[in-house]
Amino acid sequence: METPFDPGLQNERTSLAWTRTGLALLVAVLLASRITVGELGVVTVIFTIFTLPLAVNVLVSAGRRYRISRRALESATLLPDARLPVAVTVLVLSLAAIELIYLYAR
Repeated sequence: METPFDPGLQNERTSLAWTRTGLALLVAVLLASRITVGELGVVTVIFTIFTLPLAVNVLVSAGRRYRISRRALESATLLPDARLPVAVTVLVLSLAAIELIYLYAR
């Protein structure tokens, strides 16, 4: 059995955290779409078309980021870029926006 590169397994824990974040955002997008569709109609459809693929991308990118980080740590090269945190930020802001629109529409 191969010993881990990092005895604290920080990269593995970080990967699990990104996976949990991706799952939570995916559920949040689906719930926000379900709750707001009655009041907002087309706005909710546009929101869902924009955010659902982004939430799935965050979930898929978590695994990819782990593999890239592991290779970078083993070879002492640069770590991954900030695309995943930016995607999460865009999703959270989109969720906040749709909920504010929903509150003002009521």
